Amino acid sequence: MSEQNQLLSTRQAAILLGVSVRTIQLWVEQGLLSAWKTPGGHRRIVQESLLSLLHKRQKLQPLTYVLCVNLDADFFKLLQVLCQQWHFPVELQQARNAVDALLMMGEQKPELVLMTFEQQGIDMTLLQQELVQHQVKLALLSAEDPQPGLTMEMIWLRQPFEPLQFKTELQKLLFARLQQAG
Repeated sequence: MSEQNQLLSTRQAAILLGVSVRTIQLWVEQGLLSAWKTPGGHRRIVQESLLSLLHKRQKLQPLTYVLCVNLDADFFKLLQVLCQQWHFPVELQQARNAVDALLMMGEQKPELVLMTFEQQGIDMTLLQQELVQHQVKLALLSAEDPQPGLTMEMIWLRQPFEPLQFKTELQKLLFARLQQAG
C-alpha cells in the first residue's frame, strides 16, 4: 500500500468514525490520532491510528471476522497476537477442516477466509464461485506464485509468512468494511 493510501483527510476520518471534523482535530491535538500537517496546513490522519482508536471506541467489538481454515495452531496464535499488537478490530476464528468452516460460516459470516493453497480435496474454482456469491474474500497462503486459472480477486499471501503483507491486506479489508458500514 502506498504511503498516500495510508493517510486520510480529517473529513474522511470524520465520516468513517461518524464524528465532526472538529472532533477529529481535537483527537489529533490530544494525541488520540496520529497525524501530520501538509505544507498547506491540512491534517493527514494515519489509517493505522484510526483503526486503533476505532478498536478502543468499540470496546473490543470486532469490525470484521476472519475465518482461518485448517491452519497450524501456533500459526493461528501468531495471527491473533499480531492483530492484538496492531489494535485491529478483528476477530479470528479457527476451523479445523472444511466441514467445520461451513458450519461456522452459517453462524457468523466472515469477511475473509484464510487457508493454505495446498488443501486436499477442495475444488478451488467451486470455492471461489461460492465465496464470490456470498461476498467473502479468500486469502491463500502459498510458497508458489499465484495460479493463473484462479479468476476471483483474492489475496495471495507468501510463505514464508510476511506479517507486513498480512497487515497491509487486513488494513485494506478493514477500511473497505468501515466504508460499507458508514
